[in-house]
Amino acid sequence: MKVLLLNAPPIKEMGVTGQIYPPLGILYLASYAKAHMPDIKIAAIDGYKEDKKKLVHRIIKFKPDVLGVSFTTQAATGAYWLINELRAINKDIKIVVGGPHPTVMPAESLHKSACDIVVIGEGELTFLEILQKIEQEQDISRTAGTAVMIDGKIRHNPARPLIADLDSIPYPARDLLDIKSYPGYLYKKYRHDTDMISARGCPFNCTYCANPVWKQQKPWYRLRSPKSVVDEMEFIVNEYGIREIFDETDEFNGSKRWAKSVCDELISRNLDIVWKAQMRVDNVDEELADKLKKSGCWMVLFGLESANQKTLYGINKKQTIAQMERALSIMKQRGIKCFGLFMAFNVWPEDGRFAYEDKDDSLNTLNYIKKLLKEKKLDLFGWSMTTPYPGSKLYDLAIECDLIDESYIGNWENFDSGENFLLNLPDVNKKDWFYVINAGKKLQAKRLLASGTFSLSALPLYIKKGCSLVSRMIRA
Repeated sequence: MKVLLLNAPPIKEMGVTGQIYPPLGILYLASYAKAHMPDIKIAAIDGYKEDKKKLVHRIIKFKPDVLGVSFTTQAATGAYWLINELRAINKDIKIVVGGPHPTVMPAESLHKSACDIVVIGEGELTFLEILQKIEQEQDISRTAGTAVMIDGKIRHNPARPLIADLDSIPYPARDLLDIKSYPGYLYKKYRHDTDMISARGCPFNCTYCANPVWKQQKPWYRLRSPKSVVDEMEFIVNEYGIREIFDETDEFNGSKRWAKSVCDELISRNLDIVWKAQMRVDNVDEELADKLKKSGCWMVLFGLESANQKTLYGINKKQTIAQMERALSIMKQRGIKCFGLFMAFNVWPEDGRFAYEDKDDSLNTLNYIKKLLKEKKLDLFGWSMTTPYPGSKLYDLAIECDLIDESYIGNWENFDSGENFLLNLPDVNKKDWFYVINAGKKLQAKRLLASGTFSLSALPLYIKKGCSLVSRMIRA
């Protein structure tokens, strides 16, 4: 049996930065399936790196028996188009879809594309069972963890339990893609870096966060063993010669005790690598920072989000301004660079309606960023517009309160937090949000040039996105 896994691209091209790292989701599916079905022939394509029309021909040329398509919300429109093009050419191919968007919108995925079945949530076990049933010519329509369309009606099959032991999942099949062809994170110390995931999910529940694959059921946060995490790091070094790693786990220090154990394991191995990770400010102490530094961590990314305390309470971030500044100070004392992630025009539920940040609130956050930069508590930052992604409480609130223009619903390629502003907020017009996003992007560019840690290989992607933003501003 021939299986092809595809990371589907958006329908649009202008402004899309592409994948800076390999799409680990489909590579995990590949390694898991191959471990249990060693005789299958399996390949992977990252659609972000392909011309869409050529991509159709490439898939047809491969002649897969099963096509697995994974996609985010932004790529949904492109995924539907691609699937329907393929179906028109090949009626017999089995098409399985999954990923963040199909997980929260399985009915739409079935109605808008000619797929056979939708995988909901964590995919390894479910996709494996589908492949085994297809190989044995069995009915796949009652597979746990899926949704199907039967006689025009959507049927949701029972949920599949999450994988309890994450160590049992093989490393993602990085050999299926050229991982050194990816530009990696904009900021790095080595020419090549790559990503990995040390835990799945997040124990918190911020209003704006869409984390549907891992939050279909509890536990929301599952950890690999420290040994497994560092084993994979060592594998990456030995197999690919890559000595810089970005841990894309949502909250590396969601469990502070576990985070310290990972650092201890790294220190004991003496791998001579550098790494970076995403963390929370309220779960940082001096001991953790010391271990991070000693283990080679040179940069942490904190979701700071806003300089307005009312906003942090409203979006259920469960952190304070004081905790933010304390965490930044602890890291800076040890020479660890700090990257702050911020959003403008945050929205949250309040008293049965909604509350939001206006232009002045958002500029207050920008002024706070300038203050942190001047005080050298913050080195770098990200600036984006609050975007109501399906699967988040924010999306549900936006639909309930009619905050999203109808022209955007279903045109998922427009759900881009760095380029579009989708929320219709009182007293916030297009001129306001253009001014706010442009002011933030200008400051970002200045810090980029001054940082000395950015990678020239990643610049074409960001220049492309910047040109798209300028074009949109001119049209407005």
